[in-house]
Parts: sequence; structure tokens; C-alpha cells
Amino acid sequence: MARPKRTMTAAAKAVEVKEEVKEVVREAAKAPAAKAEAKAADQAQAKTADKADAKANVKAEVKAAPKAESEKTVVVEFGGKQIKAKDVLAQAEKAYAESHPETEIKTVELYISPEQNAAYYVVNGEASDDFKIEL
Repeated sequence: MARPKRTMTAAAKAVEVKEEVKEVVREAAKAPAAKAEAKAADQAQAKTADKADAKANVKAEVKAAPKAESEKTVVVEFGGKQIKAKDVLAQAEKAYAESHPETEIKTVELYISPEQNAAYYVVNGEASDDFKIEL
């Protein structure tokens, strides 16, 4: 009787099964080794506890050095003028503080309108036609 031909699919499946068996055998062999490695890791961890404390102290000292902050500027150009937004914002805060000395400024929104040659501001959610700065 003739032996049936093996197809490529059947051969691939046979190789997969062999690989799975090899992997199971490898995992079984690793189990005792993993326990020994865990014990060694525990011992090493106990020895390095003092070193970790020393490193933490060094890191805290290094962390104290602040990073330099970059300077940011917004300039609005119109009608031959250059106006810095932070200057207009400072004027708005000053004008509000003069007209409302008892109120603390928590939030400020600034709206620059080059067409009207003015800037409008809203402080703490409160808006008014009086809250205007001429540019």
C-alpha cells in the first residue's frame, strides 16, 4: 500500500506541535531555576537597600536645581504700532485694581481690537463697557 503524500499544511502543523512540545519542556526546566533566581534576587535586594537610600538622597539634591524658564512674548502689530500683550494686560489689571480696590483679581481675559484701537478686558467673569484700554 502506498503511503499518502503529506501536504505542506500538515507538515507545518507537525512542526508547530514539535515547537510547542519543546517550549513546554523548556518551561518545565525553568521552574526550579526561577525559584533559585527569586531567592538570589531577594538576597541582592536586601544588600542594596542601603545603596538605594543613598541614591534617593542624591536624587533629592539634584532635583533641587531649577530649570531656566524661556521668555515668551506676544506682539500685536497694526497701524504702524507694535504693542506687547503683556503690557496691555498689566494696564488692564492696574486699571481694574484702581477702580475696584477691594476686589481680588482671580482671572483676566484680554481682547485686543486693532480696528477700534482698543483692548477690552473681563475680570473674574465680570465685563463692562468701562473695562477698556486705549492703545
